[in-house]
Amino acid sequence: MVNEVSIRKILVAVDGSAPSENAVGYAARLAEVVKAEVLLMHVIEDIKMGGAIGLQAKYGNISLVEGYNRARKESALQWMALLEAKARDKKVKAKSEILYDTSNSVTGTVVDYAKRNNVDLIVVGTRGHSKFKQLLVGSVASGVSQHAHCPVLVVR
Repeated sequence: MVNEVSIRKILVAVDGSAPSENAVGYAARLAEVVKAEVLLMHVIEDIKMGGAIGLQAKYGNISLVEGYNRARKESALQWMALLEAKARDKKVKAKSEILYDTSNSVTGTVVDYAKRNNVDLIVVGTRGHSKFKQLLVGSVASGVSQHAHCPVLVVR
């Protein structure tokens, strides 16, 4: 017996890369067909302790760290507004949200958000902006597909 599939909320994890923009296109088209809502979500990664900003954080320069995070958020707000407009062009209800990574992984943040918000489908791009991780299928895409409570669509 096959259960009937109902898709009401589609979460798209975005990072400003071309694959994540493609993911928005797929999600918007699917949402248009099934009359679902699109939730665009960007996770600002925690500052790693190895870089220049991380060292400043380690030694207590909180104002520099806050300024750096503010700049990352403002940048994300700009490109996310364009992605949200892309979804709305399809007459789809869409909203954006920026979260800070508090679980030590972007994957965990995406998976937790999806579960808390009763998401029916997660859409992610294959590779994003993380440097070494581009060599893999996309560690966030891979991790989300392994740990999510719902189906995951991975878009090239």
